[in-house]
Amino acid sequence: MKQFALKIYDAYTYIFDSTRNPLRHIPDPVSRFHIMTVLACMWSFTFATYIGSMIVFGISLAAHIILFLMFFFTISVFYDAEKNKSSWLLKLRRDKLKQS
Repeated sequence: MKQFALKIYDAYTYIFDSTRNPLRHIPDPVSRFHIMTVLACMWSFTFATYIGSMIVFGISLAAHIILFLMFFFTISVFYDAEKNKSSWLLKLRRDKLKQS
C-alpha cells in the first residue's frame, strides 16, 4: 500500500509540482495555484461540453476543486515531511531505491 501511495505521489509531482512543470517560472505560489485552479475549471467545462450537460460541469467542477485541494494538502504534508527529514518518508524512499 505504501509503495502504491509513493507511486501516486511521484506521478503527482511529475505533473503538478510547480518546481517541475512549466508554471515553475511564475515566482508567486498563490498565482500558480490560481492558474492551476482555472485550468481545472476549464477542463471541467470542456468535459461537460463534450458530454453535453451542464449538470456534469457542476459535478466535474466540484470534483476537480475537491481533488485539487486534497492534492495540495497531501503534497504540502509530504513536502513538509521531506523538508524536516521525517524518517518514514526517507525510509520509504531508501527501500524503493534498494528494490530498483
